[in-house]
Amino acid sequence: MLLEVCAGSVQDCLTAQEAGAHRIELNSALHLGGLTSSLGMLLEAKRQVELPIICMVRPRGAGFHYNAIDIAVMFRDAQLLLEHGADGLAFGFLQADGTVDTKLTRKMVELCQQFGAEAVFHRAFDCTPDAEDAVAQLIECEVTRILTSGQAATASEGVDLLAHLQCHYGQQIDFCMGAGVNEENIVALMQATGIQEAHGSFKHWQKDTTTAGNGVDYSYGVAASYDAVSLKRVRAAADRLQKS
Repeated sequence: MLLEVCAGSVQDCLTAQEAGAHRIELNSALHLGGLTSSLGMLLEAKRQVELPIICMVRPRGAGFHYNAIDIAVMFRDAQLLLEHGADGLAFGFLQADGTVDTKLTRKMVELCQQFGAEAVFHRAFDCTPDAEDAVAQLIECEVTRILTSGQAATASEGVDLLAHLQCHYGQQIDFCMGAGVNEENIVALMQATGIQEAHGSFKHWQKDTTTAGNGVDYSYGVAASYDAVSLKRVRAAADRLQKS
């Protein structure tokens, strides 16, 4: 059983490693669902952390149908991240109708393959109109893994589809379940779906007293705080996986 932690900083990476995680997905702006991390963040994480690091490649919030400028930025970022040690990339390209953009997906997979890196199609998958068609297309594109909640708001709500996809396609492509996966439900979800990889942010809130003042407030969740990976929560998840 494999535990992947969604990290938004180098400190998050260090916390995940100390707590017993097996892999990291490195992002910025987790409150937007995760955007591309900076190259500096990757370099410092690679210097301090031994775990495999999958880098998010996502240039903006909202959906996954990109214009030519977005696409150019994504492939430039992807090239740089791979050249500087990313063990894989998480990305998602959709057509305007929500179906997989196979042309761009295949291009990104081929770039990852040049570096011996994993190609992960992230939860853009959960916005596609037909999960089985999307899986078949991603297998054809030689994607390594799909990160999914089973096309539901949380993996717990998508458990039936997750189990179905694992049963019918798990020998052809890896699945990692995410969204609402935590230390309390991770073992039950793995048992219910047969999926042996789980992804979670395991966040808590840390205070920063400089977040607000003089009528200015940069809070985006809990007031005067920022989100960070919780050592206690990741350790609890890792311990429960080890004992299961």
